[in-house]
Amino acid sequence: MNAVTESHAKQGDADAQFNLALRYQDGDGMTRDFAKAAHWFGKAAGQGHAAAQYSLALMYGKGQGMQPDETKSAYWNRKAAERGHQAAQFSLAGSYEKGVGVPHDRKLAYVWFALAGAKGTKQTNAARDVTGAVSFRIALSAQKGYTVADSNRNRLASKMTQPEREAAEKLAQEYFAKYVLPFR
Repeated sequence: MNAVTESHAKQGDADAQFNLALRYQDGDGMTRDFAKAAHWFGKAAGQGHAAAQYSLALMYGKGQGMQPDETKSAYWNRKAAERGHQAAQFSLAGSYEKGVGVPHDRKLAYVWFALAGAKGTKQTNAARDVTGAVSFRIALSAQKGYTVADSNRNRLASKMTQPEREAAEKLAQEYFAKYVLPFR
């Protein structure tokens, strides 16, 4: 293990905590340990590190290093989603659509799918400008996620009344200003 990374993590550096958690999660240079990964993700997540919040949500959802807890998974997805994390926004939307860890709420599912798809245009343009095969594949993969989010939002819209869609769209615009624009 890189002593500098662990030292910085212990000193409270959120990026170092996140990176250390990834190393424990993957067994990168050390024995894989989900409980230690969850511990360090939790430290970084508590400091507002969006990727750590999302990673912690996944661990709660899968029960890696802890008991599965859909409520805590949704909580951390919400925290990451509010920091502009697209995958967390998508995941939170699915939670609201299915009522997993949160109450079933079609309007909030619509809103979070809308936000998860909101970055798509910018990402498509970036994909055209990227050099390097790996970066290009990552950009195209992200674009596919945005397309799926848009498709899910449209599917939900078809099941909503006009007033429900209007209320959801209004809320999506409010959330867009709070949870997407500041992170572009």
